[in-house]
Amino acid sequence: MFSLIGNVPTGRGGCTRRELLKFGSWGLAGLAVGSGSPRSLRAAAAVRGFGRAQAVLFVYLQGAPSHIDLWDPKPEALPEIRGEFRPIATRVPGMLLSEVLPRLAQQADKFALIRSLGVKPRGLTNHGASIYMLMTGYDPSNFSPTGLAVPPSPQDPPSIGSVIARFRPAARGTPSFVAVCGPIREGSVTGVGQFAGLLGGAYHPLQVYDDPTRTLRLETLELPADVMLGRLQARLDLRAGLSPSRQFGSRDFDTYYEQAFSLLESHRAARAFRIDDEALATRERFGMTRFGQSCLLARRLIEAGVRFVQVNWPAGSDTEPAPGPDGSWDTHRNNFPMLRDWRCPVFDQALAALLQDLHDRGLLESTLVVAAGEFGRSPKIGAPTTNNVGPGGRDHWPECYTALVAGGGVRGGLVYGASDRHGAYPRLNPVHPYDLLATVYHAVGLDPATEYRDNLQRPRRLVEHGAPILGLF
Repeated sequence: MFSLIGNVPTGRGGCTRRELLKFGSWGLAGLAVGSGSPRSLRAAAAVRGFGRAQAVLFVYLQGAPSHIDLWDPKPEALPEIRGEFRPIATRVPGMLLSEVLPRLAQQADKFALIRSLGVKPRGLTNHGASIYMLMTGYDPSNFSPTGLAVPPSPQDPPSIGSVIARFRPAARGTPSFVAVCGPIREGSVTGVGQFAGLLGGAYHPLQVYDDPTRTLRLETLELPADVMLGRLQARLDLRAGLSPSRQFGSRDFDTYYEQAFSLLESHRAARAFRIDDEALATRERFGMTRFGQSCLLARRLIEAGVRFVQVNWPAGSDTEPAPGPDGSWDTHRNNFPMLRDWRCPVFDQALAALLQDLHDRGLLESTLVVAAGEFGRSPKIGAPTTNNVGPGGRDHWPECYTALVAGGGVRGGLVYGASDRHGAYPRLNPVHPYDLLATVYHAVGLDPATEYRDNLQRPRRLVEHGAPILGLF
């Protein structure tokens, strides 16, 4: 999707109308999908969870919360590992959460937890490489030796939202991929893994990073008072007539014009962004915070037909943790007061309200919700490392962490996989982040082995490797 707010990288993609989409084999299921015949489509539909989701709502907790202190408590571990929080029971017998998530504990029958995510990222365990892997399904090839991020490039593999915008576009007049709350930031680099890369700028997200606790500015989604729709159409027709061979604009720009005109024509997107139309009681249920209101805005966008909505936590991935509702999850020090007093109350209220609201409106079954950071936090508290851990802090830990998934055919009340007794490494059913992305594609009816062509006409898979986690469905 294109961007109306903020700067994004540009560049032509390699996809054409005649590109061949090659569907690989369904490893575990033993199915060949891709001919498009009624028989093959019926076979694909028979695979658990395939195509159950009409939309995806990705809650990205940039900065990476501690899995042990939220999702995967270790009450039997030593104090320097289990930390200050006690576990609490949930609506699902046997599933424990941390005491800082009391509202989500009451929604546990609606979601599943994957407690065995783990990866060894390229370079050191910094945020950038792990973000890139989580968002694109590819190992980073252009990062520094220490795993630090570089600016987004047209040569990057596309983000998961851009892939869905390309292969599962929304109806005309509705954006396919919208990112809200805040940009992805790692150090001085903005937009790691967020854009369309090789697919071309037409599939960039529509970025709306204004604070939704205030009235959102909608000038870019509405015509100026002195311009009528017919007048704008005449201008577009004139432009097309002056450049029949596309000498004055790329295919991406033609798509931008078409998409922008369809948004202005339908008014559907503008209505979805009018969050002030929500009842005050509903807004307060989500929490009058930037993140809480962004989750409510995400529900409105899903309701309006957007295919992929990404809610990015407002603080950057390596921002120094500080008091306040918009502070960072990157708790190298003061982990427990930051989580107890600020991060978890905001997150717990908003995500619990989102799941309940989607359920009450009949949207949860057709909407896959994913909540995850780029990695977890180290089991041992305050251990001195190269990542400058201070008193009461936890370091980066990509080797093992947890993701929440709900809706879109996922079975609620499920715990998939398990970590070891310290939460340090997967013990049962290890899951790679690429498996998580493959599961999202599976849920929306895309074979993860689907191929597209890059700008050198080389075939590229949607994910470098991995398979759907069929046990979730």
